[in-house]
Formats: sequence, C-alpha cells, structure tokens
Amino acid sequence: MSAIASRLAPRLPFYYGYWMLPLAMAMQVGTSPGQTFAVSAFTPALLTSLELSESRLALAYMIGTLLAAVPLSTVGPISDRIGLRWSSLGIVTALAATCWYASTVQGFATLLIAFFLLRFLGQGSLTLLSGNTTSMWFRRRIGRVSAIISIGTSFAFAYVPGILAGAIENNGWRSTYQTLAWILVIGLLPLIALFFCNRPEDIGQRLDGWSESDLREDSDSVVTIERSWALREVIRTKSYYVIALTSATWAMIGTGIVFYLFTMCADRGFDSTTAANLMKTFGLSMLAFQFVGSLAADHLRLNLLLGLGATMLTAGLVVLAPAESASAMHAYSFLFGGGQGVLIATTGVVWVRYYGREHLGSIRGAVWCATVAGSGCGPLIMGAVKDMSGSYVPAIWIFTALMSPLAIAAWWIRPPMPEDDSTDGDAEDDDSPNEPRLAAQASL
Repeated sequence: MSAIASRLAPRLPFYYGYWMLPLAMAMQVGTSPGQTFAVSAFTPALLTSLELSESRLALAYMIGTLLAAVPLSTVGPISDRIGLRWSSLGIVTALAATCWYASTVQGFATLLIAFFLLRFLGQGSLTLLSGNTTSMWFRRRIGRVSAIISIGTSFAFAYVPGILAGAIENNGWRSTYQTLAWILVIGLLPLIALFFCNRPEDIGQRLDGWSESDLREDSDSVVTIERSWALREVIRTKSYYVIALTSATWAMIGTGIVFYLFTMCADRGFDSTTAANLMKTFGLSMLAFQFVGSLAADHLRLNLLLGLGATMLTAGLVVLAPAESASAMHAYSFLFGGGQGVLIATTGVVWVRYYGREHLGSIRGAVWCATVAGSGCGPLIMGAVKDMSGSYVPAIWIFTALMSPLAIAAWWIRPPMPEDDSTDGDAEDDDSPNEPRLAAQASL
C-alpha cells in the first residue's frame, strides 16, 4: 500500500473502495494495446509496412496468443503472494515497454514476440488484475460497481479502434505505438503507484465498507463469514467447468469474428464503413447489457444471467451465419455484443461470490489462461475454414455447435457448499444474493 493511500483513506468521507473504482476502470482501458479490437486498427499498416500476407499476420497473432496463455497461469498466484499493487505496477511497466518495442518490429519473428507480449501483458495479465481489484473491495455491491466499470470498457471497444486508426493515418503506426507507451507511463503508472491499495483490511476498513454497527444490525451478513475455496477444491465442482468453458469458447468465437470482421463484410458486399458501424453497435450493446447485467447481479441468481448471456451469443451466431443484409449484420452485433456484456458482468461477479477472495488470483488465473488460449484459436479456425471452403459460414456453424450445449448448461450452475467437499461440490440450492446463508457465504 502506498503512503498516500494510507493517509488519504481515513480523510475520505466515503469508502476507499469507491476511490479504487476509477483506478480499476483506468486499468481496464489500459489493457487496450493487447486487445483484438485495438490490434485490428494496426493490421492494414502492419501488412503494408512489414510486407506480410494476411495468413502470415494471423499466424503470428495466433502463435503469440497461444504462447501468452502459458505464463499467464502464474500471474494469479504471484498476485496472491505479493499483492495486486506490486503486480499491477510491474505489468503496466512491462506493457509500456512492449508498446515501445512493438514500434520497432521489422518482420515476422519480431512481430510474433510483440504479439506474445501484448497479449500476455495487456489482454491477459492486466485484465485479470483489474478484475480482481474490484473483487477485493466489493462483495454484495460488486454487481453495481462492475456496472460502473463497464462504461469505460465498452466505450474503449467502440471508439479506441477509430482513435487509433486516425492516429496511425496521421502519424504512422510506429509513432502511435510509442504514444501508447507514454500514455501508460505518464497516465496509468503514477495512479497505481500513488493510490492503489490491495484490500480494505490493509487500511482498517471492511469489505463493502461495512461498519461495526452494520455487522450488529445484520449478523447474517456476507461480511461476517467468508468461505474461500482453494483451487484444488474448485476444480472438483461442475459449475467451475461450465463457467470456464463458456469463457474460453466465447473468447475464441468473439476474437475470431472480430479479427476477420472487415474481410467478412467485404465478402458479403458491404463497404468498410459497415464494419466500423458494426463495431459501434457491438460496443454500445455490450455497454447497455453489461451495465444492466452488473446491476442485476446484485439481485438475480447468477445462473440465470450466465444462461441469458450464453443464449444471446448463440442466437447472434445463428443470425450471423446466413446474414446478407446490413440490418441482419447489426442484429448479430446487437445480440452478440449484448450477450458478451451480460457474460462480462456475470463472470466479474461469479468467481468471488462462489469461491471467495483468498485464492481468487489462482482460480481466475487458471480460467484466464484457457480464455486467452481460446482467443488465439478463433482466428485460426476462421482462416482455415475460409481457405478450405471459400467461406466463413461453416466456421460460424462450428462455433454455434460448440456454444449451444454450454448455453444450456449455463442455466444450471450452482454455488459450492462446504458440506459437499466429499461429493461433487455443487450446491442444490439457488444462489440468491438476497438470502445469504452462513454455511455458504462464499457463494454469495
């Protein structure tokens, strides 16, 4: 914890967790250099400048992403040991250095290294750490605070590609990468160094900002007892695999389609502005549903939200496969973006509600490793199917077949129960946030 944070917290008239919210949002936006929506803005310039074919560029991106998943599994456990603050400082510093390195790449090999580092540090590590930041400060209110953070994430998805494209056109792609490095060093790094605090207990506060009087008034509160599950216990529950496979499959599908969205639109006779507008529809739909879903997560059972999000993704794929009109393409963007928004809201809550905070880094780190690996496979599947069949449509149907059973299973996830340590680990009762139980506080 920084000295400034320790002095500032007692003087604030509100819970320090609310001070951490804009910082977590800034960290989410700071992941942009490693996200597919930002990398896609550099794609045309990279193809021309480095004289690479589209298949070679996609290959570098896929290999870099798959390699990024390997060390990512260590980030969560490390953050559990040394704390989120020091982990975040190290990752942001490394990401800034990577952006500068990306501005110097000269060919396939150096580009592959840049993609590996961007995906590992940005899309993987910093996303994981920023998500865990809010989970350390909020439990019963985590849904509504996730709704606030969703604003920055969704607007980044909708508008960062356009901003980067303009910067690349005016200043070149190498200069734009250098600018991103300076933004991280000057803008984000000092905020983390000065104001980041790992958890409320470090400054004498309680989760959700509860006071002693709050605990006396609500002795059954979620704050009273927090059951934290170890990774070895979590992997014995069925719900863990449903949530993890849903996250990895959704990442694979979303990355694959976004990576080839401009090409897909061209194949179907649409101009380039259609793809740009689809990104805006996608981003704004994601914002709306993530905001509503995050608020709903404080009041509805999480299996209902996870099921809704996965079903919307599947419905979007069904619309996309035969789509031949702009309105149908926008319907896909609305459904898929909205489904992604609901899933982001739900997965941002479900891990801490189901499994507690103590081993959160290890638990989410293992899942995030699979998610990043899945995102690397999406473009490969899309490209390989297009090469063999001349169309992206078969790949979309393959994605639909993979997502459909998960969309069904998602409706039936349940929180674990302590007495199930010797069984399959899944609770039979619903995880209503309005009916906390002392036996299973970690699931709420």
